[in-house]
Amino acid sequence: MKNLMIYIAYTAGVIFILLGLAILFTNLFPAHLPSQLKITMGIVLFLYGAFRILSTMFKVNRRIRDEESN
Repeated sequence: MKNLMIYIAYTAGVIFILLGLAILFTNLFPAHLPSQLKITMGIVLFLYGAFRILSTMFKVNRRIRDEESN
């Protein structure tokens, strides 16, 4: 069960990063919205995805270290 949650966390991070990049570099947002909103949303989603991946990596490493010490 723990491995499944790890894979879901990594997948969610990758999806957020890809969505952020897609918003930044494609026309996913309607044209009538300001370009500042498009840039802001793309950057926020990209950074959130990176945060999800990094926090999952740190949790996995901490769990491994805790299991080795026990």
